[in-house]
Amino acid sequence: MLSDLRRHPRYFLPKGLPAVLEQVPASVVDLSVKGARIQITKHLEVGSNAPIALATSIGTVNTKATVLWCQLAALALDDDESDVYFAGVVFDDVLPALGSALDQLIASDEAIAIQDSRSTERYCITLPLNGTFGADAADMRVLDLSIRGARINVRQPVRVGQRTSLRFCLEPGPAVDVIATAAWCRPAERRQGFEIGLNITGEEALMRAVIVQLCMRKQARVDLNSLRRKFDPLQHKPMSGMLAMAS
Repeated sequence: MLSDLRRHPRYFLPKGLPAVLEQVPASVVDLSVKGARIQITKHLEVGSNAPIALATSIGTVNTKATVLWCQLAALALDDDESDVYFAGVVFDDVLPALGSALDQLIASDEAIAIQDSRSTERYCITLPLNGTFGADAADMRVLDLSIRGARINVRQPVRVGQRTSLRFCLEPGPAVDVIATAAWCRPAERRQGFEIGLNITGEEALMRAVIVQLCMRKQARVDLNSLRRKFDPLQHKPMSGMLAMAS
C-alpha cells in the first residue's frame, strides 16, 4: 500500500488544507490524489477506515480513508489545548478532483513538490544558532538543517523565491555563508515572527560538515518528526543519521 502511494506525486502544503476525518477537524499537511498526511487532535487507530472531507478551492471532496500510521506530535500544555497527532492516510480511490485542486495550489505557490525531501535527514538545532538571511533579517535563528536546506525563524516575512545569503557562526569556529532560496514562508505557530523554509544547492559537503560539528557538540540531533520519517514511518533504516553521514 505504501508503494502504491509513492506512484503519485506528493505535495507539501505550507498553509495546510482544512479537512474533517471521523467528524474531527483536521489540517492536511501534504497531499496526493491517493493519500495525505494530516494533523489532528485525536489519536487514530491504524487500519481504521472512515469518511474524510477535504475543503479545496474547487469545492469539498468526499471519500473514505484508511489510517496507515498515527503518531503523537505535541502534548497539550494546559487544559485549554488538545494533544496533536500526525497521521498518514490512504484514500479508497484515486481522486482526480484533487489533481485539479493541486494544480491551483501549485500555481499559487501553496503546494511544494516533496519528491526530493526524503533523500536527506533533517537535524533539529537544540541550542540557539543565530545569524542573518539577507540584509533585513538581523535576528534570524536557525531551527533545523539538512545538507540541502534549512528552516529559520525571522521577525519579518520574506518573498517566496527570494535568493540571498544565509549566514551563521559556529562558536567556536568559522562563519558559515551559503546562498539559499526561500521555498515557503508562514507565521510561526509556537514563537514570534515567521518561519521560512530554505533550499540550499551545491553546498552538500559543507552542510554535512556543519551538521557533524553541531551533532558532536550536542547542538543538533536527528529530527524524528522530519518529513522523511513521517512519509516513511515503517521504512527500515540500516544506519543512523550520524553513521550515514560518516559513510
